[in-house]
Amino acid sequence: MAKVQELEIKNKYTGELIATVPADTPETVKKKIKKVHENQHLLKKMDFFERAQLLAKFATKLRFKKAQLKDLIVAEGGLPIKYSEWELGIVMTGFKFCDWYYQFLEEKPLTSIEGEQLARIRYIPHGLAVCISPRNTPISLPLYQMGANYLVGNGAIVKPSTACPLTMLKAYSLMEEIDFPGLEALNLVIAPGEWAVDEFLKSPLVKTLMTITSSHTAKDILVRYGRFLKKTVDRSMGVDMYTQPFKNFFFECAGNDAGIVMDDVNLEHVAKWNVMASFTNSGQQCFSMKRIIVHQDIYDQYTECLIKEIEKLKYGDPTDPDVDIGPLGSRRILMMMEVMVEDAKKYNAQIYTGGEKIDTGEDYGLFYTPTLVEIKPELCEDLSKAPFLWREEAFGPVRSITKAKDMKDAIRLANASNYGMRAVVYTSNLNNIEVFKDQLEAANIYVNARPMLVDITVSLGGIKDSAYPAGCKYYPQELVYGKYIYDGTPLNLKKIK
Repeated sequence: MAKVQELEIKNKYTGELIATVPADTPETVKKKIKKVHENQHLLKKMDFFERAQLLAKFATKLRFKKAQLKDLIVAEGGLPIKYSEWELGIVMTGFKFCDWYYQFLEEKPLTSIEGEQLARIRYIPHGLAVCISPRNTPISLPLYQMGANYLVGNGAIVKPSTACPLTMLKAYSLMEEIDFPGLEALNLVIAPGEWAVDEFLKSPLVKTLMTITSSHTAKDILVRYGRFLKKTVDRSMGVDMYTQPFKNFFFECAGNDAGIVMDDVNLEHVAKWNVMASFTNSGQQCFSMKRIIVHQDIYDQYTECLIKEIEKLKYGDPTDPDVDIGPLGSRRILMMMEVMVEDAKKYNAQIYTGGEKIDTGEDYGLFYTPTLVEIKPELCEDLSKAPFLWREEAFGPVRSITKAKDMKDAIRLANASNYGMRAVVYTSNLNNIEVFKDQLEAANIYVNARPMLVDITVSLGGIKDSAYPAGCKYYPQELVYGKYIYDGTPLNLKKIK
């Protein structure tokens, strides 16, 4: 039996020890997988609407414990308290109205070319899913992963980040308090992803692996899966036969979203929205606006507006309701922001504002001041030679701004990326809007929209390196498969009876 490791969870702002929690071992992970697999039948005893009602009931429990959960999110995640309110609101509203998803899962008749309706598509849960969640959202994404699986009838194991597991542990304990039906088919694994992922890949009981992570980590998981499959080859019949079945992979990855500002909008108003879209949660969001592309005729004026709004942002104690920027999630993020800015300077980039770090020398109290960096458009021609800040996701409070000649050039710059999660456009030209919708390479297009639009009716996903499989989608749809059922009984019963 492996020795149980204790994880120390510290306050991201003060460094104070919040709690010590035992980590899982390979042995306990295997036991949890087996237990969840064996108890999936408990979910099948309930229909979709029963499970939806139970999730709505749990949303009420979350609401009554909101203050306690917000304190945990702020402490272990470093999220400003105003943002923790938003994150909790997403999951509470989502659970309350999760029956909305039924339209995608309802059994549907098919009309044949003869006009008959003897065939139907029925949606069946894949089976046990393992869900790996990121550090930047301590509750909304891991609980959304767990809830989506529960809703469709899959057993689920969620692995929250070991940097901030306390919020999900508290949420799970609330489920235990209300004797949540079918809870034996849900569990948490608190373990480092390095070896835990291998345990999930090796287990034949795990049918789906869904992760929210960087595209580089997602690709590494696929490479590791390939290596594992090679070890299962049976050559006894003279040909390579892989003895393990496919797993269902569902990756939500990074975003390097472009925001286009044309020359026919209210600059002050759009600048306020731009800053909200770019710097919420210290810019540590996959769908944050990261590359700002501005029409050349308003570039200087808009940049002034943007700098003015950025410099209004307050950073510091995340428990302060006026604070916009909390401490960064890790020293690695601080280092990455510094590297991106220093790399941009090598291209003679202008740092309009920010560009300074606050380093306590510890693993807490780390800040990078909200930063805006000019990237010259000619540097974006060849993506392989472009500044690091342009070609990769800046998962922190550093944003680039680039000048576009016209609409066509703005679209070209926006599409000059390996990522394609979201793209945002601000313009009042109704004819151009349709061109943007058609030509921007992203799975989610937002036109003249207020930032931070996220609820269960918003489709997630991306193309290119932002998601696999590609495209906008809803979690419950990815956790079931369509079963084609043809019932010729009405036509043929008398013939075969």
